[in-house]
Amino acid sequence: MMSDNKRPYPNRSISPWVIIGISVVLVGVVVTQAAMNYNREKKYMGQILSEKGAALIRSFEAGTITGMMGRMGSEAHLQTLLEETAAQKDISYIVITDQSGIVLAHNQKNKIGAAFTPALSKADVQPSDRPQWRTVKGQESKDYFEVYKTFLPTLRGHGQHGQSKGLRRHMVGRDHMDGSHEGAQVWIRGQSRQRLLDPENRPAIFIGMDIAPFEHARKEDLQNSTISIVLILFLGLGGIVSLFWAQNHARSRRLLLDTRAFASELVTSLPMGIVAVDDAAKVIYVNGTAALFLRKELDQIKGKKAAQVLPPSLLTRLDQVDKGGFVSEQELKLPSHTGKSIPVTVTITKIVGTQNNFIGHVFILNDLSRIRALELEIKQKEKLAAVGILAAGVAHEVRNPLSSIKGYATYFSSLFDPQSDNKKAANIMAEEVDRVNRVISELLEFTRPIQLELKKTRIFELVDKALRLIKYEADPAGIKIINSVEPNLPEVEVDKDRLTQVLLNIFINAIQAMPSGGTLTVNVKAMENRLQFEISDTGGGISPQDQANIFNPYFTTKKRGTGLGLAIAFKIIETHGGTITIESLKNKGTTFVISIPMKQNKPGQNKEELI
Repeated sequence: MMSDNKRPYPNRSISPWVIIGISVVLVGVVVTQAAMNYNREKKYMGQILSEKGAALIRSFEAGTITGMMGRMGSEAHLQTLLEETAAQKDISYIVITDQSGIVLAHNQKNKIGAAFTPALSKADVQPSDRPQWRTVKGQESKDYFEVYKTFLPTLRGHGQHGQSKGLRRHMVGRDHMDGSHEGAQVWIRGQSRQRLLDPENRPAIFIGMDIAPFEHARKEDLQNSTISIVLILFLGLGGIVSLFWAQNHARSRRLLLDTRAFASELVTSLPMGIVAVDDAAKVIYVNGTAALFLRKELDQIKGKKAAQVLPPSLLTRLDQVDKGGFVSEQELKLPSHTGKSIPVTVTITKIVGTQNNFIGHVFILNDLSRIRALELEIKQKEKLAAVGILAAGVAHEVRNPLSSIKGYATYFSSLFDPQSDNKKAANIMAEEVDRVNRVISELLEFTRPIQLELKKTRIFELVDKALRLIKYEADPAGIKIINSVEPNLPEVEVDKDRLTQVLLNIFINAIQAMPSGGTLTVNVKAMENRLQFEISDTGGGISPQDQANIFNPYFTTKKRGTGLGLAIAFKIIETHGGTITIESLKNKGTTFVISIPMKQNKPGQNKEELI
């Protein structure tokens, strides 16, 4: 969940490659469109000019027929028709050639009888009855659109041969009527009538048209397309530059926000409590740790007056800072929800702006609970070490006289009558010597290093066996046993006998703490790489003063207890690399929490190697 102190911001950055990609796509579209327009215009040009050339050829052929049949005046002839037709604006030349490429008729008279250039190549289709076209390069590298087909003036409504024969009969008839062949000869003056009108060896007619206007139009389209591409490229470049500027601004803003978020996350996640108040003594910032210390929610603290949410002990130190002092690492205790006080150190500093103006104060609260617990643990270990050394020496010195005392007690017991008081006193003396010897044995066991015999063990079976051992003691006392151990817990390496000894000791203490009956609950669960035991009773609980000494040797609240049971249990768990703690409230029961690693250190292996 995101805290109120965090301010998320959207990431709206756009990659420059998006602009580049869009520009490339647009350029590709324009280039493709230009290429399509170029090809389309070229196709339309070919279609229009070929149709125009075909129409001119048909008109020329029709004019030829009309002229030969109607004679159209004595001065009209084929050369005049060629020259007049070629005089149109977009027609460059009209040529009639025989099959060998010799010019039979040309709008320029000086080229008659010469070879027509450029001649048809192998790639060009030979003339046929259907108009065909090609583009040729003339003088001064000028391009022409040339339409060509076979040339034979015919009469409409007749077949190919019939038309030729009809034409010749008509021409012959006209010649007879005129008395000679002057009609055709005048019309096609200077030319061989046989070569022009021979249907077996048809000549070809070529009409060349200037394509400069079309080329000019295509160049204009190409220039327009080029200008469009350049504009798109410039727009894309401008977009990229603008995007870089915008992204630099966004990056700077994002870095600023990231720095703020990092600082906020860092302060929020610190294990120390931080409270900031402004110059009006109003809380403007508080992290979760400080809210936990103050036993309030974040929204119950932020924006409130410091006097409303901060304990008086903190406000007193704030007054010291306002009077010119500086509070550094002063220890105080804050109340907690459990009723215990939390030891903390407080540091208060002034916040001064860049212009040396006063902004507010910052409270830094550091929890000392863990440090105090470690200090207590160290003191306890030092005490146990000292007691162990002393106990080992005392036990060694006491055990030898005990053997002599028990021997004399047994000897005196044999001298008296079995029912006499003296014999009973001697037996009691021997029993007391045995009890003292047991205490000394436990003491020696406590002082010696514990050697563990580690074996893979199913915890469910181990706990179940220990509970069955104390069942016959719990039932008469009216104590209900609840076993909440999961059967499928993983196997762990422990010393079965030692761990059973710990459990039995805690179980028996729990039963003795509930003389009027109650409930004993055992719960074991796996937590990451550790196994946690929780053993709870509903007895009268243990006072806070006794909780600090409960694992000390010879400390007991029982009339007949030795005070070594929990001390030995503490040492066994510690040897397993685990911890044992107690949680208890008066008249609300007690819970022992045991935590042991699932994998034990091997001999010669340190803890760091297992991490």
